[in-house]
Amino acid sequence: MRTKILFPVFAVALAMLFSLVQAEDLKITDGPEPSMILYLSFDEGSGKTAEDASIYGNHGQLKGDPKWVKGKFGNALKFNGTTDWVEVAHHDSLTVDSEVTVMAWIKAERFTDPSTQWQGIVAKSNSPRSYSFYTTSGGGGALHFSAMGGSTSKKIKLNEWQHVVAQVKDEKHLYYINGEDGGGGASGVKLPGKKDTATVVVGKSHEGTREFLGLIDEVRIWNRALSQKEVQFHMNAGKNKVSVEPNGKLTTSWGNLKTR
Repeated sequence: MRTKILFPVFAVALAMLFSLVQAEDLKITDGPEPSMILYLSFDEGSGKTAEDASIYGNHGQLKGDPKWVKGKFGNALKFNGTTDWVEVAHHDSLTVDSEVTVMAWIKAERFTDPSTQWQGIVAKSNSPRSYSFYTTSGGGGALHFSAMGGSTSKKIKLNEWQHVVAQVKDEKHLYYINGEDGGGGASGVKLPGKKDTATVVVGKSHEGTREFLGLIDEVRIWNRALSQKEVQFHMNAGKNKVSVEPNGKLTTSWGNLKTR
């Protein structure tokens, strides 16, 4: 049974925000924002359900036998690279029309499934695809976001926690690795909206044998493109369930911390 405890986050939030905010200010809001369409913290620690902390209740079901382990923040899931994944049923709230941001903490043990050049982190991909976010062997550890293709010029590291983000904004791919520009990407990207009725999967993709080997934590998806400052905030937020929105001035409110 989850309970919600409101507590002041002025000291922590202000310290974090003043270190991040330069040209763009951020607003802290109470509770999840409507544009966050999926948030799987993987903090349950047991069972076969991964609860969605967004307002939409898009809970995931564990398939195969992913293991509950210590994560970057709280718990995470360890995927065996062959038969483990998490599946979230399709819902209209999960569709993306013009912008999307996909975010996760990963600790990959390899760059790719042995039979392909990719392994899936998070995907929702009929044809056309909304998103398929992979690690890839191309260039020795790039990230690839398949909604018209495009890979990072910078690389991730194996067996270390890495914060990875892929997004579409103004019909272009953008990437962030550990809060910094990941380089690369493609242009002319068209998102399918309601044409894509596939499930959302974590730890694989929908295209054949592209299963993830390693740990995944803190999966978050928005139906808009986050700024770099927002990306950095959420990268460091952990279990502090405050939402951040662009704003013309810095304001403080109350954080929303989930306890069990």
